[in-house]
Amino acid sequence: MNYYTLLGVNKNATKGEIRKAYLVLAKKFHPDKFTNKDEAQEMQEKFSKIANAYKVLLDDNKRVEYDKALSSVSYKDEKEKAPRTAQAKMAFKNGLEYYKQGDFWRAEKYFKSAVSLSPEIPLFKSYLGLALARLKRRSDDALKFCKEAIDAQLFNSNFHVNLGIVYRILGNSEQAIKSFKEALSWNADDKRALRELQKLKGEEKSKKSFLSRFFKKGG
Repeated sequence: MNYYTLLGVNKNATKGEIRKAYLVLAKKFHPDKFTNKDEAQEMQEKFSKIANAYKVLLDDNKRVEYDKALSSVSYKDEKEKAPRTAQAKMAFKNGLEYYKQGDFWRAEKYFKSAVSLSPEIPLFKSYLGLALARLKRRSDDALKFCKEAIDAQLFNSNFHVNLGIVYRILGNSEQAIKSFKEALSWNADDKRALRELQKLKGEEKSKKSFLSRFFKKGG
């Protein structure tokens, strides 16, 4: 993942845009905000990467050198990966069609193929995790793929929603709500996140209503 992608800016971003993107990420992921030791350690690693990217892109000389290196590597990689990337995109497209039809078994096979062909594309990993969760198997892998997609694009609200859905399927409402709210912090108009939150609130309301009636009847 290159520094521009990490900060969520394009390659022509101004210093002002880079600074603004950094401040948003620094505020959200600064390790001092987290009291849990494991979470703080994880955030420290993310924050270090973000800070390093900011330092390089804000320095004119370092940015020029970085861009040269990035262009050289990108050209070579793109030339070598072009056929595989095209196949991966087709596999993902097929997987998405099956997913929409509710055929999660076939969707998982196509998403897995897309990830195998182009593991550097986070979109493919996010949906592979989602399909695995829908199949109610390999829950650890489902979470792993969704989290890897988020690590690659912290600002992508769609990936946070997918992780939230995985948590919901696994029965972890607390983490699901946290993920949906995180998605909305990046995109306040994310319709999927809003819809999923409403769904969870409805389920919680139904549970409370049922329990209330149950105890009134004496169990």
